[in-house]
Parts: sequence; C-alpha cells; structure tokens
Amino acid sequence: MKQESKHRRQLVAAGLAAAALTAVPGANRAASQSTPSSSGTPRNTQATPTGIRAVPLPQQSFAHMVYARLGYGITPGEFDESSFAALPGATNADKLSHFVDQQLAGGNDVEVNARIADAGNYVTLNKSLVQMWSDHHVNSGSGLMSSSRPIYEMKRLKFLRAAYSLFPLQERIADFWHDHFSLDGDDYYARSTMTSWDRDVIRTHMLGNFKDFLIDTAQHPAMLYYLDNYNNSDSEPNENYARELIELHTLGVENYYGLAQQHEVPQIQVSDSGGPWPASGMIQEFYVDSDVYEATRCLTGWRVNDSSSLGDTGEFMYDDNRHDRFQKSVLVGGFANIPANQQVQDGYDLIELLAYHPGTAKHIAGKLARFFISDQPPQNVIDDVATVFYDNRYAANQLELVFKALFNHAEFANPTYWQSKLKRPFDSVVSAMRACQADFTVKPDDDNSNTLEYRMDDTGHFPFEWQAPDGYPSASGYWMSSTALIQTWKTMDWLIDRNNSGVYLCPIRVETLAEYQNQQANLTPENLIEFWMSKIFDHSPAGGWSGDPVFESIINFMIQQPSDGSYPPWQRNLTIPFDDLEDNNWPYRWHERLRGMISLILASPYFMQR
Repeated sequence: MKQESKHRRQLVAAGLAAAALTAVPGANRAASQSTPSSSGTPRNTQATPTGIRAVPLPQQSFAHMVYARLGYGITPGEFDESSFAALPGATNADKLSHFVDQQLAGGNDVEVNARIADAGNYVTLNKSLVQMWSDHHVNSGSGLMSSSRPIYEMKRLKFLRAAYSLFPLQERIADFWHDHFSLDGDDYYARSTMTSWDRDVIRTHMLGNFKDFLIDTAQHPAMLYYLDNYNNSDSEPNENYARELIELHTLGVENYYGLAQQHEVPQIQVSDSGGPWPASGMIQEFYVDSDVYEATRCLTGWRVNDSSSLGDTGEFMYDDNRHDRFQKSVLVGGFANIPANQQVQDGYDLIELLAYHPGTAKHIAGKLARFFISDQPPQNVIDDVATVFYDNRYAANQLELVFKALFNHAEFANPTYWQSKLKRPFDSVVSAMRACQADFTVKPDDDNSNTLEYRMDDTGHFPFEWQAPDGYPSASGYWMSSTALIQTWKTMDWLIDRNNSGVYLCPIRVETLAEYQNQQANLTPENLIEFWMSKIFDHSPAGGWSGDPVFESIINFMIQQPSDGSYPPWQRNLTIPFDDLEDNNWPYRWHERLRGMISLILASPYFMQR
C-alpha cells in the first residue's frame, strides 16, 4: 500500500469514528430474521421503526426534498434548485407537477444511451425474449453467450441508469416494481431472461394498467419458474405462485381473514359485472386459505414452452392436459363463480378479480406511500391514492394516474414527512455518484465495476439479488444495522478514492482547484467545507454552514495534526497553499484530506436521509 493512501485512510477512519457513526440514528435497529411464508418460500422480515431520529438537513429546500424522494438526489447543474425553479412565479405545487409530468413523459436519455454505446458490451439489450432464451438458455455457453449474461448486464445497467438518467423518477418507479414483483435474478431461469423481464414486463407496464401488468408477470418464464407455477398441474397442484400473487402482488397480508371458511368472510358491494363477478355484486372483503387453493386450481396448466418438440421458445404456453377443468370459487363466499371447462380463461378471470378488488388498491397505495414518503405515511394519502387506483382500474394509464395522485398530493409536500426515511445502500451510492459528478460507466467485464459489485454485495443491497419474493425492504429500520451503514460508507469512500492512473472517478480535486484558481487566498478549511456542503446539498443555511454540528465535526477532521506529530494542527481560517492541494504535499496531504472531507459529508445524516 502506498504511504499516502495509508495516511489518507487513517485520517478518514478517525473522522468517520468521530462524526459519521454518531450522526446516523442508532435507535430502532433490529436484527433481521429469515422466516418461511405459508407457502414455504423464505422471507426476510424486519421490525418496523418508529421513525428516523437524526438531525435533519437545516432549511432543506423544496427542490432538494423532491429530488431526494423522486430520484437519487441532487446532480449539480442538472437536478438542482436552479433547474427546478425554472418556472418563475410558479408555486411549489406547480413546479412539482411540472417536474412529475416531464419525468413520467420520458424521452431520449442521451447520456445513458451514450455510455451504453461507449461501453460496447451490453449485448442483450435488444434481444427479444425468444432470442434471449435461445442464446442464453437453450444454447448457452461462456462469455457473451453465458446463461448469466442477461442478469450480469442488468445488474450493471441498473447503476448506470440510476446515476446518469435524465429521468430518475422512472428509475425510482422501476425500483418499486422490481421489489413488488420480486424474483431472484440469479435463479436459473430468471438469469437467462432478466433483460426481457426488466424491459418487456417492468418498464413496459410500470405506468400502464395493473391488470395487464399482472398478466405479463404471471406469464413470463422468469416468474413461472421462480415461484414454481410452471409445475402446477391438476394432479400435482403447487400453490407457491398463487399464494404470493395474493399475499404480495395484489391483496396483501393485511387483507387475510385468518383461519376461516369463505362463507364466513364479510362481503362488500362492487360494481363490476360479467365474467367471474357474481350477479349480486357481493364479494368477499378479505381472502382466506381456500381462496389461495382455488386460485392455484385456476392457474394449473400455465407453463413455459421449453419443449424441443414445440420449438423451445421460452414463451408462455397453456397446457390443457394439466389444467383443472372443474368449476371454482374465488372471493365469492364459496359459491362457484368460475365455471367448468373454461381452459386458460380461468387464470385471466382470477387475475381480473384480484386486480379489480378494492383491497388491492389499498395494498398498493400503502406500499407506494411507504416507499416514497414515510414508513408511517398519513392515512389520507393511502386512502386518496387507493381511490384513484380503484376508480381507474380499467384505464390504460391507470398507474400513471396513481403516481401523479401520489406525488401531487398535498401531504407529499408536508414538511413533517421530509427526510423521514433512510436511503437504502444502492440509493446512497448512486446519490454520491450524482452529487460528486462521477465519471464512471458501470459495465460488464470491467475491473472498477467488478469491485463495485463486490463492495455492494457487502451492503446487502445489490440489484436483483434478493432471494425471497417480498423484495428488498423499504422500511428504514432494516437498513439501520451497523453492517449495512458501514459497508455503504466504505463503498462511497472507495468511490471517492478510486483512480485509474491518477484520474479519479470523482473529479473532486479538479472541481476544487477550478473554484479557487482565481481566489487562492480564500482556500481555507472552513471555505472548502462550506463550498462542498453547499454544492452537495445545493444550498446554504442563512448565515452559512459554520456552527452547524456536521460542519464542526468535519472541520475538526480537516485541521487535525499530521500523524507524525512534528507539525501543529492547521487553523480553520488559515489559507492552504494552492500547490499543496494540487500536489498532495507532505505533511498535511491536503488532497487526501479533501477526499476524506467529502466522504464525511456523504456519511452524514444530512446526506443519508431522504
């Protein structure tokens, strides 16, 4: 190890111990557990916190709040106060509505597309499902033809998109749905088709109609194999997928009535008619285990074309010889509402019942509010968003309307709920890349990208690696463990410190030298911290940052005495020689201190909350 690198890490370690570890909330931490669901699939559970108890960013701007929740934080010059305030005279509500409309509309993601093209080795992005199945499952080999190539690329692409997208809100929405319809990306059949799952299922439907979304998730080979519905037949029923369809994807466990019979469940009136809907309009308000068993029967024969005699295409295939042809009762008190001999229509009727059920609207609305606003969101947000979800259940753009209702809700802008969630590790690292303007094309077959993956694995939050069907937790309490926090900070520190032949991924020294080139007398520790905190948080409190607890913790790090003890501590308002910063001269190693200073800002509660 080079001596200067060792010195740098000693400084950062001291600063982290003194500032960051005590700044992020330690209350409400709970140990994670692994418990089986009723279907036997392992699930990770975590106690829900009562709330984050860390000092909030002082005088947080409305724009900062919006970018932290609806994207991955501030990107200087792109997503900052000035760009958000581009509508002079408009209210905050008008500016937010404009931003949401622009983000949901999308467009040409110029920088992401350019980086993908420059990488030159994202080879699966334009392959159809059939071609992907042929290349990476049926005829898989090594390298670019490996069965793992699609998931390998999607893990890297997730970082690239989140860090450089002009439409970060769409990336956040994709995050939500990938967790909602969670599957293990390394599962044998998912890994070879993951590019299709992300493109053809998640991104195609994430702003569309929820029923259509459900159908495509149910019929994709990744999900059919992951939750075993490909092996669900009348002679050997497998309820794994049917149970998760109801417990996780639609009604949710909050709508489970317990150990009861269907006729014992309270009923509600709905306006849907025809097909599986009873003429009376009365359906069960909640579900019971019998509904799961009946749903399993509806989905028998839903398989994947993986037979060489039928072309082995990987596409959805209905096998009537494996289907339970008898009548069924789902959510209607035990009376038959799905007649005999309907074939594949049984599954479509089931999905319609679940997609249009009022309980599904409430379940999805609650998850959205907890994901985007707070672990304990106001109930009126959930109720209002659920109403929009339910009232627009037939609309082609149902989910777009739902997201607009959520983000434009008055409670979304309520300062009571600002910074009430801890960023998950992926969000923290991507936010750091944006805030520090990293020039880092995460891509396959790249040493820096490989190192990033190894480090992110240690945080417990690398894309598409959650093995249970409940998705990565969004509750802050899960990520408050010392392991997750420390490994996240170590990953951000690596990002700040990493260089290739002297060219750093994050141009921190370059940005700093450019700022002080013509004002070298102002290059003091106080002004350095002031400059970078204002840049990263896109504002300064009235009166500046001096005196702020995070600022004062970091100034102590910046002015500490060199490790050999031969030189005195620096003074907080004493000018730093410009050349010493540029060349990282001994004994104060100002470039090393500068990078350590940035690491501490990123490890502060101001940055870690959203």
